[in-house]
Amino acid sequence: MVTKKNSSDDVSGWVGWIYFAAFIMVFVGIFQMIMGLVALVNKTFYVVHAQSQTLVAFDITTWGWIHLLLGILVLSTGIALFSGSTWARIVAIVLVAANFISQFAFIGVYPFWSITMLILDLVVIYALTVHGGEAKVEE
Repeated sequence: MVTKKNSSDDVSGWVGWIYFAAFIMVFVGIFQMIMGLVALVNKTFYVVHAQSQTLVAFDITTWGWIHLLLGILVLSTGIALFSGSTWARIVAIVLVAANFISQFAFIGVYPFWSITMLILDLVVIYALTVHGGEAKVEE
């Protein structure tokens, strides 16, 4: 039987933000998987010209696999985050931080998309670190 650990007096409106963060993680995971698949299928889609001065440490195939695997992990953790478990929060924070860092390699190619992802990552990290314990359930 699953019961809420916190009483209704202890729960704030941030519980909704935590579930919002879980939804965002699911969608970010899906988007990351799509970006990785596009890089694997069409190797010329993310080609960066020499004039853009973008530093990418990997070739497009490696970059695609990294994004595909990161997307699968973020999606899975986002689904697990709905349970309110502590391990899911910790893994979610680590994965979203890794996604945050990976977006800097992508900013030269599609800056609007990268900035959007950076902002969503910050919202998720804030909700999980500051108010993540409010959604915790006791088994």
